[in-house]
Amino acid sequence: VIATQAISDLSSTGIGQTSAIISYEPGSSDSSKPTQSNAVSTSVTLSFGDTVVFDDLEITLGSNISWTKLDNQFSDLDGADVIKIPVTIKNVGDETNSLNMFYCNFYGPDGNALDTMYLYFNDDNDVLTAGDMRPGATQQKYFHVLYNGDGNYYLELSQGFGNKIEIKLPIEK
Repeated sequence: VIATQAISDLSSTGIGQTSAIISYEPGSSDSSKPTQSNAVSTSVTLSFGDTVVFDDLEITLGSNISWTKLDNQFSDLDGADVIKIPVTIKNVGDETNSLNMFYCNFYGPDGNALDTMYLYFNDDNDVLTAGDMRPGATQQKYFHVLYNGDGNYYLELSQGFGNKIEIKLPIEK
């Protein structure tokens, strides 16, 4: 909620895309106050359970992750472990909207981009293949992420032009 307010404050003051970084670490000694410094983009670091508004969508990732296996004989990743991260998305804008798959990138503990898995799980409520939502509508879906060992995974939400939100996801199997 703090980060959401900070983003709103930046947008309303005109800082938005030009020069602010906001850091918010859950559990830090002074987490009630985001810090701001000059930089080239807007960046917010969040974790499980935090809520952020991005592209007129209110996004919350649940910490109650589960696991599945990729079952597709035509994929080189057949049999791979996949993390199911619950996500609740609400359209807080004035127009029909959905989470754009091109705005989402996952990175593994080694810092490398992970293969996209949503195409393999489009019938299993993956958020990136979910349909549009009218204003005020809510969806409860999943991100399907290729498991690449224990550690910190990152979901980067980015529209380009400096608008970037990073969500840190500490995952252990």
